[in-house]
Amino acid sequence: MRVFKACFQIMSRKMGALAIYVVIFMALSVLLTDMSAQQLSTDFTAEKPTFTIIDRDGDTPITQGLRRYLSQNGTEVPLKDEIQVLQDATFYRASDYIVIIPQGFAASFLTAAPLQLQTVTTPNSARGYYADSLASQYLQMVRSSLLADPGADPAQVVETAISDLGQHVQVTTRQFGEAQPVSESYHIFFRMQSYILMVMVMLCLSTVTIAFGRPDLRRRNLCSPMNAGRLNGQLSLYSLIISLFCWLLLTLLGFVVYRCDLAVLDMRLLGLMLLNALVFTLVAMAISMLAGIFMKSPNTQNAVANFVSLGLSFLGGVFVPLEYLGQGMLAVAHFTPTYWYSVALNRICKISSFSGGVPVEIWQAMGVQLGFAAALLCIALVMAKYAGRSERALQQSHTELQN
Repeated sequence: MRVFKACFQIMSRKMGALAIYVVIFMALSVLLTDMSAQQLSTDFTAEKPTFTIIDRDGDTPITQGLRRYLSQNGTEVPLKDEIQVLQDATFYRASDYIVIIPQGFAASFLTAAPLQLQTVTTPNSARGYYADSLASQYLQMVRSSLLADPGADPAQVVETAISDLGQHVQVTTRQFGEAQPVSESYHIFFRMQSYILMVMVMLCLSTVTIAFGRPDLRRRNLCSPMNAGRLNGQLSLYSLIISLFCWLLLTLLGFVVYRCDLAVLDMRLLGLMLLNALVFTLVAMAISMLAGIFMKSPNTQNAVANFVSLGLSFLGGVFVPLEYLGQGMLAVAHFTPTYWYSVALNRICKISSFSGGVPVEIWQAMGVQLGFAAALLCIALVMAKYAGRSERALQQSHTELQN
């Protein structure tokens, strides 16, 4: 096991630099998780649009009620009744919704052809459309009430409409499934973990492969009594142990940071998530072993590690959820292991009951990942063997020339 021990000796010499990378990427993992969890929060908060009412019909009960109702759901921005002022307010988004009440609006309100409000909504503003929807609801309710009872007092009808529209329904959420759902933050942590895991494993493994790939050391190994099979076997064993260590390190980090979420999480869901991450660890190891063959110096180490990790992460739905990717991107993403990791993770987080067993889609996604790992590992071993043969042929040619 001399090669195996030598791998850890090389790692010990680079431990300081690698420890810095590990700490940085672990901190980055937590930071990205928190940022994404805030952006993808499912908590509902009512919007408060800004609005402006230009009343050219005078203060009638209907228009006064419109101002009151919109003020309950938004913020009024007083503006002068001048075209330039209104245009500037729309351009600079000072007011999301501007409504102009024409003269004679109240008098024609109950006629067959009532005057229409002139409205201006800030382009591509959801709050502006929301304010317009509120105004339409109010006017439709008041008009329907007055048409149903023509003798009713408009002021009383307005009060009733505002009161009815202001009613709120209390919503209570209940969990009927057996499994406690995975929190959004812990879900995102596991999603980001694939990127961090890929970088960490690739940096740790490439440090050793670069050292063993030096021409002088490689030629010495070729002259040694140890055959290539034993050499590659010990390198593979080292790669497996380091990869499992990185997976365990990130797993413990998640346990510490999200211990409150784990307290209510179903352990069966946690087990599936850890198993999915473990399977992807084997994929990261295979990719790292293959990429290490092309790394000839420490200068290319960081570039290759970040390029491969970022590329697979963007295509596989790590930074951008799969639901937001286009059909073309998804078609390409099917050929990446990170895509199947994300598919399995998303399906695990949607499980609410284990009455029917674990969904087959999860096992299929994990199986595809194992297929990627096996294929990439075979390619890496074949290329390493081919490189060894080329090195022997080159050495033999040099010997013949010297003779």
